Amino acid sequence: MLSDSGPYDVEYEDLVYAEPGGEQLLARVYRPIGAGKDLPALVDVHGGAWIFFDRTVDAVYDQALAASGMVVVALDFRQAPAHRYPASVCDVIAGVRWVKSHAAELGARPDDVGLIGGSSGGHLVLVAAARPHAQEFEITPIRGADAAAIDASVAYVLALWPIADPLARYRYLLDRRANPDWPSRDPLFHGDVLISAHQVYFGNEATMARASVPRMLADGEAERLPPIWIAHPELDENVTLPMTEHLAKTYRAASGVAELEVFAALGHSFANFPGEAADRCIALMRAFIARHLAQRA
Repeated sequence: MLSDSGPYDVEYEDLVYAEPGGEQLLARVYRPIGAGKDLPALVDVHGGAWIFFDRTVDAVYDQALAASGMVVVALDFRQAPAHRYPASVCDVIAGVRWVKSHAAELGARPDDVGLIGGSSGGHLVLVAAARPHAQEFEITPIRGADAAAIDASVAYVLALWPIADPLARYRYLLDRRANPDWPSRDPLFHGDVLISAHQVYFGNEATMARASVPRMLADGEAERLPPIWIAHPELDENVTLPMTEHLAKTYRAASGVAELEVFAALGHSFANFPGEAADRCIALMRAFIARHLAQRA
């Protein structure tokens, strides 16, 4: 369970968690000072259209969640254009395995590991959570342990404005480009950049369809269905509310537990920026985590 003695001050360090093809991948580990050991752990996977940013971009909510008494591990991972799908999914699964295998050193419990990801990171965490042992996602070598021997399943998932269905999102973007007079309300919407990112990362529509979480659920490919909490901003144009509603509906139809929270009058990635809206989102995330950890106790 999360401690009610916080908020704690937070310290962090960067550690190498995996070395695919000799490329060192870093994890930023946030620890609450004075919270003790055997803490729940949360693995963070950043957004950025599978191309942009790094482990530091989610610092607003990573630090806030760590301050509540968690170990938060924010991952770098292989991105396009150098690497295409599913390399980043392999790295996310490797990150979960690394946290579990090094739990004692990190001050965490190996059985209470969750995932959080926003936008394209939301897509990656949903795939990794649903298919943690799929042969398609070849094992990324991790530091200090045999990855193949470690269970990569997670206790829960926080999916923030996730691009759960890359093909549906890609076709939506093409429609937006074909209709340039479509009114825009979200300043973070850049359609041509996103179209290019889809093409560079997935390569073709067939791969986008293969990477679709709702399709995996409908086709019975999910190995695990951990409870998920989904945040969606009302004004988000990078990924639309109907897409996220479809994810929640499909997840429930597959017998999974999915909670959807819609944030009125806000746009894409709002919780990455300090303020009242981010604080409210973080409080709801913290409450979801605490509730599900209590159920597991």
